[in-house]
Amino acid sequence: MSQKKDYEVIELNTLEVSTGREINQELAQKFKQAKKKKIGIHDFVEDFLNQFVSEQTKKAYLKDLQFFFDFLKSGGEYVGHPRDINAHHFQFYRDDMIERGLASATINRRLVCIRSFMKWSLAAKLINHNPLDVVKLPKVETESPTLAFDDEEVVAMIDAPDLTTKKGVSHRMVLVMLFTLGLRRSELVNIRLKDFYTERGHNVLRIKGKGRKERHIPVNEFLYNELTNYVNALVDHGITLTPEDYLVQSHPKFKNEAPMDGSTVFRIVDKYKKQLGITKRVSPHSCRATVISHLLDTQKTPIRDVAIFAGHSKITTTERYDKRRKGLDDSAAYQVDYLTKKSG
Repeated sequence: MSQKKDYEVIELNTLEVSTGREINQELAQKFKQAKKKKIGIHDFVEDFLNQFVSEQTKKAYLKDLQFFFDFLKSGGEYVGHPRDINAHHFQFYRDDMIERGLASATINRRLVCIRSFMKWSLAAKLINHNPLDVVKLPKVETESPTLAFDDEEVVAMIDAPDLTTKKGVSHRMVLVMLFTLGLRRSELVNIRLKDFYTERGHNVLRIKGKGRKERHIPVNEFLYNELTNYVNALVDHGITLTPEDYLVQSHPKFKNEAPMDGSTVFRIVDKYKKQLGITKRVSPHSCRATVISHLLDTQKTPIRDVAIFAGHSKITTTERYDKRRKGLDDSAAYQVDYLTKKSG
């Protein structure tokens, strides 16, 4: 009996000590900020975005919501609360984007973002019903597949930058990484030097993909040599990288304090494709498509391994690249032979 009583006293004393500890002011400020009175639509948007973990997702949703609010302002409509958003706002915005000729996938992405915000508002009991449910989204048209580079174009693109300049050195590194690893833009710009490591005799790169999923890809000899040359070339330009530094250095004189913007990667690819006279419509995603298609073309790598390499969560995503390739190889167009039959 006495032992049980002593145990209870010890627990009570422990509780008293823990509740009497010093307040964490930083945490207290976060709680205070969360409870502050909402005075405008941007406060609600901030709360909506806080549910997402990925900074890239937050940035994309904020941009799409801003497009919507800017559209409303252009018509004299000012939204201060989610309840101020009506079905006709959504409908007029949809029709305006269609009239301006935006791609159907872009239109749907922006509209889905607004719907997500309103669904969150409903769940948070900021509104009694979602007025946007009654408005239909436009049908997403089947868009042409991403065009890839051919082998000669890949070599020409990688060799195009001027390596006597820091900018040219960085541009080559961007192109090498895109064409060797098939990275997404967000994956490339966020690589730090510390993400390269060795394991069981392999040089490996840790890549942070969509949804903070990590994948670990061996660095082949070509890429390893390119990385070594790149780091040494930066030293020649007065930049010595440390483990915490971003791999891609886009600043003309100093180290990057933030990752390169994804739009800059697009401009780099566009710059050299124009310089080489490549007229087909290509982008950084074309570099990714080139790598994936190349692996599928060799038929030496199982498609599941290609999916892991590319960071595809579903193998069906990888199969699309395979179908594009086969769609051209096996096209019925090659069976049209009127002249051959006539001459026979």
